[in-house]
Amino acid sequence: MDDAAALAVAEALLANPTVPLVEDLPVAHVLAVAADLGLPAERDAAGNVVVRYEGQGADLERPLVLVAHLDHPGFAITAVAGDTLTLEFRGGLLAVNATLGAPLHLFERGRQEPVGEAVLASVTESAGRLTGGGATLVSGAAPADGYAMWGFPGFDLAADRITARVCDDLLGAAAALAALAEIASLRPPGVAVWGLFTRAEEVGFLGALEAIRLGTVPPRADVLSLECSKALPDAPQGGGVIVRVGDRMSIFDPGLTAALTAAAGELASEDPTFRFQRKLMDGGACEATAFCAAGYRSSGLALPLGGYHNASDGEPGIVPETVLAADYLAEVRLLVALATRPELLRPDSGPPSWLTERQAAARATLGAP
Repeated sequence: MDDAAALAVAEALLANPTVPLVEDLPVAHVLAVAADLGLPAERDAAGNVVVRYEGQGADLERPLVLVAHLDHPGFAITAVAGDTLTLEFRGGLLAVNATLGAPLHLFERGRQEPVGEAVLASVTESAGRLTGGGATLVSGAAPADGYAMWGFPGFDLAADRITARVCDDLLGAAAALAALAEIASLRPPGVAVWGLFTRAEEVGFLGALEAIRLGTVPPRADVLSLECSKALPDAPQGGGVIVRVGDRMSIFDPGLTAALTAAAGELASEDPTFRFQRKLMDGGACEATAFCAAGYRSSGLALPLGGYHNASDGEPGIVPETVLAADYLAEVRLLVALATRPELLRPDSGPPSWLTERQAAARATLGAP
C-alpha cells in the first residue's frame, strides 16, 4: 500500500467521533471497510469487531491478531436543562487540564458531524482525575442521550504531522486496517491475520477482557496491541514506530518482543529510511497487559503521541492529539512485513546467534581446558 492510500485509511476512520461505550460510528466504519475488502467480519458478544484474513493452508489456531481499540476519552451527556448540560467523563485525564471555556463538540449517536457546540463551564474530579462537569450550549442542539468531545477537527495533515481530536487509538486501528487492506490485495498463502477492534479500553480494557473471556482470540495466537503512547524524551516523535517492551503495568512477552525487534531491524537493514525504536512506554497501559496476564503470547507496537488524551504537553490545557505521519507509515510497513512473513515472528528455535557467539568467546577466554 502506498503512503497516500495508508493516510487515506487513517483520515476516513479518524473522521468518526467516539467515546467509551459509544463506539457505534468507528464500529460501522470498520465493518464497511472489511466488506469492501471482501474479508469476513463479525462482532462478538461484547460488541468487539473481528476482521479475518485466512490464506490457504494457514494454521487457524495461531493467527497474528492486531488489536486496537475504537474508543477515546470523552463525555457522556447525562442531562440537559435549557442551555446547561451535565456531563460524565469516561477515560483518564487529569482535571487540571480541563480548563474552563474549553470548546466541546456535541454529537448524537449515528451522526458523524456535531449537532451542537458548547464550552466547559464547571469540572468535577476525584483524586485529581476528571470525572465530569457542566457545559453551556453555544450553538446548535444538545442531545440528552448524546456525547461530547473536545472541539477539534477530526483530521488534519500538515508538514508530515497528523493532528486530530482522536489519534489514540483510532490511528492504531487505522494501521491495522491499512495492513489488512494490503494483505487482502496480496493474498499470501499460509498466513492468518486478524484485526480485533475493541470497545471501552479507556475505562479498564473492558472489550479486551471480554474478548479473552469469550474466547474471541485463540489461546495460541500471537497478539499485538497497536497503541498510541505518550511521547517521551527517549521515545520521541519522528524516531519511528516503537517496539513496546512493556507499559505502566507490565512487561510483555519477551520472546515475541525480541522477534518484533529482530523483524524491525531486518526491515531497517533492507531500507535505511525505515525507522523504529525499542522502548518501555510507561506513560500508560495497553491491552497487551491484559492478554499477557491471561496467558497469551502478546506484545505491542506504539506510535509516539503528542497531546496524550488531549492534555497539553506544556502548561495545563486541552489540545488536539498529534502523531507524525512517518511514524504511522512505518508501523503500517512493519505490520505488512510481519503478516506476510510469519517466520519473522516465529524464528527457528534455538538460542540467538549473539548468545552462541559470546558463549564461544567466554569458553575460549575463561573455560577450563
